[in-house]
Amino acid sequence: MSKLLDRLDSIARGTPKAIGFAPTTSGEPVPQLALVAWIADPAKLDAAPLAEASVDGYVLHEGAMGKDGSAQRPDALKELPYGVMVEGPDPEKVEGYRKQGADFLVFDIANTPIDLLEEGDCARILRVTADLEEAQLRGLEDLPVDLVILQRPAPEGPLTLTHMLAISGIRTATSRYLLLEWSADLTSRELVLLRDAGIDGIVVNITEAQPSVMPGLRERISTLPQRKPRGEQRSIALLPRDVGHVAAAPQRQDEEEDEEEWDEP
Repeated sequence: MSKLLDRLDSIARGTPKAIGFAPTTSGEPVPQLALVAWIADPAKLDAAPLAEASVDGYVLHEGAMGKDGSAQRPDALKELPYGVMVEGPDPEKVEGYRKQGADFLVFDIANTPIDLLEEGDCARILRVTADLEEAQLRGLEDLPVDLVILQRPAPEGPLTLTHMLAISGIRTATSRYLLLEWSADLTSRELVLLRDAGIDGIVVNITEAQPSVMPGLRERISTLPQRKPRGEQRSIALLPRDVGHVAAAPQRQDEEEDEEEWDEP
C-alpha cells in the first residue's frame, strides 16, 4: 500500500490513548495534518530544510523525471515517499514511474485515460480546481482515485471565508482524503479551521513559498490540539443536502403511519 496513504490513515486515527491504568505510549504523537512538498526543479533545491521539517512526502513535476522514469531525487529526501505530477499521461510513462518506486501519481481531470488509474500499491491522486461545474462535483465521488488535491482557490492573500466556501464545496463532494495546496503561512487557528473543515494535509510549493513557511507549518501542526479519531479511511460518502432530505422523508412518513395505526380503537 502507498506510504502516503498509510500516513494519512495514521493521522485520521490520531494518537492512541491509554486504556484504564495502562501506561501511555512512548512514541511521538501523530500530527493533526500531513505536510507535503511540491518540488518543480529538484536540481535547484536545498533539501535540508525539508528533511528538517519532517515532510510526509513530496511531489516531483514530470519534467524532473528521466526518460526511463527515474527521478532526480534529493539525497536528503530519498527515504520519504514521493510522487509524480503526470501531464499528458501514457501507459509507458506511468508504468516507468511505478517501476522506479513512485509512491503515488498525480493526475488532472482532463485527458487522463481511465485505464491508467488501476488500483495497486501506487496511490492515485486527482488534482482539481475549486471551480468545478456542478455535474463534475456530482461525479467526483465515483472516480477511481485514492485522494484529492485541491489547488489553492482564489483570491490571493490570507485565508478568508471565500476560501473556506470553496474548500467546503469540494469536501462535500468526496469522501476521499483531501489535501490543500497553500504555499503561504497559516496560523495555528487557520490550521485548526482547515482541519475541522475536512482538510487532511497541506501541500506547499517550494518554488513559491518563503523559506520559513515549511518549518513554520511543521512546528504549528505539531502543536495543534488533538481532534477526535475518525477511525480508518473515510468509508461513508458525504451526501449533498438535498439527497439527505430526500432519504429522510420516507422514514418520517412511516413514523406518522405507525402513530395513526396506534391511535385506532
